Amino acid sequence: MISGKKSYDALPVWAQTVAVNLASARRYRQKYGRSFQTALARLAANERKPREQLLEEQQAALRRLLEYARQHVPFYRDLNRPADELDAWPVIDKPTVVAGPEKFMSDEFPRGRLLNLHTSGTTGTPLTVWFTRAYHQLEMAFRWRHKAWGGVPFLSRSAYVSGHPVVPPAQGQPPFWRKDHVEKRLLCSSYHLTGRNLSAYARALAEWRPDFVHGYPSSLFVLARAGMTFRPRAVFTASETLLDFQRAAIAAAFGAKVFNWYGNTEMTGNIVECAAGQLHVRTDYGVLELDEHGTMVLTGLNNHAMPLIRYRVGDVATWRPARETCACGCAFPLVERIEGRVEDYVRTPDGRLIGRLDHLFKDARHVREAQLVQRQLDELILRVVRADGFNERDEQTIRTEARQRLGESVRVRFEYVERIERTAAGKFRFVVSELS
Repeated sequence: MISGKKSYDALPVWAQTVAVNLASARRYRQKYGRSFQTALARLAANERKPREQLLEEQQAALRRLLEYARQHVPFYRDLNRPADELDAWPVIDKPTVVAGPEKFMSDEFPRGRLLNLHTSGTTGTPLTVWFTRAYHQLEMAFRWRHKAWGGVPFLSRSAYVSGHPVVPPAQGQPPFWRKDHVEKRLLCSSYHLTGRNLSAYARALAEWRPDFVHGYPSSLFVLARAGMTFRPRAVFTASETLLDFQRAAIAAAFGAKVFNWYGNTEMTGNIVECAAGQLHVRTDYGVLELDEHGTMVLTGLNNHAMPLIRYRVGDVATWRPARETCACGCAFPLVERIEGRVEDYVRTPDGRLIGRLDHLFKDARHVREAQLVQRQLDELILRVVRADGFNERDEQTIRTEARQRLGESVRVRFEYVERIERTAAGKFRFVVSELS
């Protein structure tokens, strides 16, 4: 978030707050302008259209994108595939783009006029994604339209508990947050959520009184133990798979509905949860295909500076019946659930891939956090951060749940730890597979 991170970390808190607000003011002009307001109105209108019209408009946008890519993007120009047959275009993945990112950039946009974001995802492979300023405002419009689904209007007071590096890593005392007065945000560090710090976070949130809270599911789940004394209108989660036990704990702690949001830095797809609890695929954002394994293959419709067509992201989902409608009244197609990445599965010696293993801990009341680590096919390590009161009965409950799901071919070994490490971006990985 802040350039010159070492210099920023050396500043006193008041100066860091000034730096945060200066950066926010500069980016505010990039994020929210005339294009943003126009896009916001257009996206709201799309939410009232019938499904047939949405799909027709999606196909028209797809044809325009494919024709554009054939003319202006070297990788696709060399392929020379038809603009009216998406199936004829190859499925690509992140290593393909990383191997030659310049081949995926349009020849219409000078590099110096573009913005960019960096991602490594769960693979650790860095990728830079380029986009125009107009597209940046469109992306912000998609995000604020989802906030509106939770009853939260533009520029409502908010608290973010995600990867914002606004607090120096070595800081040991609060405040573990910085106030962004430009966008009315309390930017909370997701790197300092230890047991002794939770009460300080709870007091800060109560004083700030945000209309909504947004964050990583794992961070909000930890924060849920702090005991909240305020009630936001909604809670939004993103960037990680939202597990069932996390959703339940977060909703109970904040006294608000949890809205899940799915997207990626490559800007190829957007799946959003509505007030009725259904997951909608925004057809005005991209095209979703599911391969034979349920893995998402996405085509972003709007980023012409670096279009990614039939991009396999590695996340897994399941369609709901095509004709099914939602009680919220929005006609975007529905998916059953987003299962997480292929890497989020445990493998067994007999070749099974087992997901949604968060159920192992649904009846264990004295577990603060847990992580599954697999280094060999016939063993699963359960890293557990114990809460007060954890005993042999809790361990046996978890072991029984594991046996019911894994069978006898995978032995379970407990490993008790003080805390579970996050990634460099502050994210939590529920399953860590070290299998080749």
